[in-house]
Amino acid sequence: MKKRKGIKKLLIITICIIVIFIVQTSPVVFQKPLGSKSMIDENIVLYYQKGDEPGATEVFELLQEKAESIRTQMNFESDTPTNVYLYKTQWQLAIREAGFATLIIAPSWYIGDSHNGNIMMVSPYTEVKSHTHDSILNATLHELVHSIMYQINPDISYFWDNGLATYLSGQTPESDMLNSMPIPSLDDTHTDNGLKFGEMGGYAFSYNYIEYLNQTYGWDLIVDYASGKGNYEEIFNSSEEEIYTNWCHFLETNRYS
Repeated sequence: MKKRKGIKKLLIITICIIVIFIVQTSPVVFQKPLGSKSMIDENIVLYYQKGDEPGATEVFELLQEKAESIRTQMNFESDTPTNVYLYKTQWQLAIREAGFATLIIAPSWYIGDSHNGNIMMVSPYTEVKSHTHDSILNATLHELVHSIMYQINPDISYFWDNGLATYLSGQTPESDMLNSMPIPSLDDTHTDNGLKFGEMGGYAFSYNYIEYLNQTYGWDLIVDYASGKGNYEEIFNSSEEEIYTNWCHFLETNRYS
């Protein structure tokens, strides 16, 4: 009798854990906002919430204007449009990252992400700490580059991925940020921790890194490396360490201008 009660108790606990897990992770699976409407063209399918027509229209028109150019710059050809999910609040976006638990750890400046080629963003009319209407719009282009890079080379490093995204979306860093922060070490440029990356000024420095490579080696070689066609030696005829050292010199020379 005691054994049966123990088994029953264990079964109830197991069922509760499964239910909690399903509830916690379900937002990750169901990315479309409830009652969402859509805007569609050959490159973009945008899903948005009722009442956010102005924000959705601005995002859609910006992506329509820039998507083809960014695809061309990355030599990316696809007949499959990019899915974009637009949310009116940060919490709706956050739970799509890793379920309801994300609400505990999501930073206050979090406005968007890209997963498996899909883009998730807050509306440009959402009030977000450290962001403006325009910075959220530009971040949509940033996530578009991530989406394209995932399809071209999902193994590209976090530093390179964000450098390309900031560079192609025109998110030029303020000189004050480059001037006031220490240059990331070579090991730092290998991090895939998003919080550490943000705290070390990774967006600004990775932009500058791509800028340096473009001025020194040209855009075609950047695309070749980003596409996984070879390593540093094969593409740039220099080791990663040599390029890092030269980039640091470039940055030190130009960072106070």
